[in-house]
Amino acid sequence: MSSSYNNSNSEESSSDRNVEIWKIKKLIKSLEMARGNGTSMISLIIPPKDQISRVSKMLADEFGTASNIKSRVNRLSVLGAITSVQHRLKLYTK
Repeated sequence: MSSSYNNSNSEESSSDRNVEIWKIKKLIKSLEMARGNGTSMISLIIPPKDQISRVSKMLADEFGTASNIKSRVNRLSVLGAITSVQHRLKLYTK
């Protein structure tokens, strides 16, 4: 009985792993297909152990740098994209 239980448990974990791999591949494919209009799209990848506060500070620094962009259209587009990311980041807790 325990042998069939272990085998069944092993098959479930293998199946769960395959589902997770499929989800990740699907996410990567959708990200590859995503397109922004000029400078209006930001890809922000945060490592699993990184702190959100550090990323928020980095975005604030980038916002300051983007304020110096000479082209009004590009400046507003970049600032809008950074602001959007900052607001979305606030939705996440640790």
